[in-house]
Amino acid sequence: MNNPTNDQDLKRFGQLTLTAWELEHALDNVEPDPELEVQPPRPARAGSMALRAHARLQGEMETRLGVPKERRTRIGIQPEVDESVLLVHGSTGTPQDLDGLARFLYGQGYTVYNMLLPGHGLEATTLPVVKWKACLNEVQLRYRVLARHSRLVHVVGFSFGGALAILLTRQEQPATLSLFAPALVPRVPLGTRLLMLLGLHRLPLLRRRIGWNLEVFEAMERAKSQVGKLRLPIYAAHCQDDARIDPASLRLLQKRTRHRASRFRLFKTGGHMILASHGDATLNDALLHFLRDQH
Repeated sequence: MNNPTNDQDLKRFGQLTLTAWELEHALDNVEPDPELEVQPPRPARAGSMALRAHARLQGEMETRLGVPKERRTRIGIQPEVDESVLLVHGSTGTPQDLDGLARFLYGQGYTVYNMLLPGHGLEATTLPVVKWKACLNEVQLRYRVLARHSRLVHVVGFSFGGALAILLTRQEQPATLSLFAPALVPRVPLGTRLLMLLGLHRLPLLRRRIGWNLEVFEAMERAKSQVGKLRLPIYAAHCQDDARIDPASLRLLQKRTRHRASRFRLFKTGGHMILASHGDATLNDALLHFLRDQH
């Protein structure tokens, strides 16, 4: 015998899915006017409606997965604004880690999408069981959701989220990248570093032992190879005393990126959670000025 509560949940979930699909389908199938050389932009209201439907669907999905409310995706929509910011958290974090920055940017008039990576948010003591490519695919999907809503999409990545943000540029064209404690050069013991240099960490036995950390390491390696190809403005900041990610990551970005509008900052202290240490005092305003200067 079916549980009426479960049936109601499934019905609601199906309705939300259909609503989101119908809105996106309608917006994607607007016929162009052949008499106009330049087509008018999609109505801001329609884009906001589609994003709100997506937000409800995403919230329902994460609720059904058992993600606590404080760790779920957070989306703040500005109906008449054509600039958005996608925020991507770190390898063992949640949107909570970027919540202060997200709220600040929303208060300054930006639509913000503070996403939860797949496999994250359930138990703080358990490492995710997911492939880094699955995380990148989700970042790309969320970027495209915002790109349908906004003319400009900025991407903010913290730690592992910074590596994913860099990798996103292989397929998409964000307006800017902002990278906080970007995961490019990990702080690992000498033995682990030698294993990585020799490629031995990919052996099946070691893969099982290293687990999720191997996924993070591989994403870092791919992102490092992409750094020299970046052709967009970058804001990057790191702390010298970061115990997880080597500040050599920041120096790598400074050395290999070429855009004149890029900015870099190294703090002496603050640890890995750089936004918790310097967000309210310095970084939030610095990032806002950086975004506004790109116009």
